[in-house]
Amino acid sequence: MGTKATISVAPPAPLLPDNPLYEQYFDGLRTGRIRVRECTECGTRQWPPRELCGACQGSSFVPRDVPTTGEVYTYTVMYRAFHPWFKDQLPYGVAVVEVEGGIRIIGRYVGDDPEGLACGQRMEAVFDDLGEDGGSIAWRPA
Repeated sequence: MGTKATISVAPPAPLLPDNPLYEQYFDGLRTGRIRVRECTECGTRQWPPRELCGACQGSSFVPRDVPTTGEVYTYTVMYRAFHPWFKDQLPYGVAVVEVEGGIRIIGRYVGDDPEGLACGQRMEAVFDDLGEDGGSIAWRPA
């Protein structure tokens, strides 16, 4: 399991956990796990979640935990805030981390220097309650 981070902020980060397809994902974040959907017909894991399996068109899924560590697939460093909540966070990094078999999870970078991010860098997930319903993911160097 990943590490639980304690971060204190006034307003919640702008997350939208009310889509039923993402319910299991956000439930997992609240308990320090990354959960994706696995098709019960063919075993394909999918992220992001969709109504039908991309491999077999199945419509029945079960939640599965994936590793909380992985490698940076791509990243960006933000110098402008797209939402007022992020203004005091600048500059900050956003990393897409491949955790297993093509499953890539996006999250904030919480390492010391966002400009030091690099593709292939090992990361570990940290979980916090920055979302409106709790449950948010960030990445730090492993």
